[in-house]
Amino acid sequence: MIDKILANIIRNEVPTDTVGILLSGGVDSLSLGFAAYRLGKKITAYTFHLEGDKSYDAYKAEEVSKEFGWECETVVVPTINLREDFLRLVRTYDCRKKTHFECTFPFLYVFPHIKESYLLSGIGADGYYGVSKKAILHFKEPKEKFDQFRRNYFMHYNVTGFRQIEQLAQEKDISLVHPYIYHDEVRNYYFKYDWFELNQPRQKQVVRDAFKEEFDRVTSVKDHINLQLGSNIDHLFETLLNDEMLNNRKRKRVMDLASDYASTGSSTLPL
Repeated sequence: MIDKILANIIRNEVPTDTVGILLSGGVDSLSLGFAAYRLGKKITAYTFHLEGDKSYDAYKAEEVSKEFGWECETVVVPTINLREDFLRLVRTYDCRKKTHFECTFPFLYVFPHIKESYLLSGIGADGYYGVSKKAILHFKEPKEKFDQFRRNYFMHYNVTGFRQIEQLAQEKDISLVHPYIYHDEVRNYYFKYDWFELNQPRQKQVVRDAFKEEFDRVTSVKDHINLQLGSNIDHLFETLLNDEMLNNRKRKRVMDLASDYASTGSSTLPL
């Protein structure tokens, strides 16, 4: 079962009694929290929400932490410095795609709060399940097609801003533990199953079953939604399109604005 695999990875890679976790309230990060909980680790959960806009993820992380006796630190991410943060993401963290910017942005503010030497992250797990709209529409069957989608997903080094999150961790001398990426035992487990076996009757059913006792102790955990969508970061970044200094090419989409700065590799946009 996947619960045993995840627990073994955490046991081998987290030698301390204490561990932090980036907790979104979704199935993937909860699975790691539950695996660490079964190992008897003292857990501190880190979650966030935008200033003045508390998200489902923050509420769920706090609810789960209270139920299981974990410490929980909810970081309020300011929005007033968005232009400066955007340029910092270009200059310091080499963000190039819209998702890189939006998925890295909140962690500029979360990582300074982390006290533990080891930090769990569920990044990358979505790639095994194929729960994006694109995957569901075009790649969920037959299994050979689904497997190719998953292989392609993990061929890209920077899955959902993974490289930037690693850099933030390194700057704080934090060991980032990401069981769903670069672990053959996890990959081999998931590739045994087709899309339907993994996701029915609910998305990510196999991990819900593996941690059934723990999931039964919390109210319903919703299906997959991208981090930046669930926290309204995507809407926040759309306000950059109204910044005449930043968007002097008058782009209509954030992805195009991001591409402009990625092409220069600096925080200065050529006229």
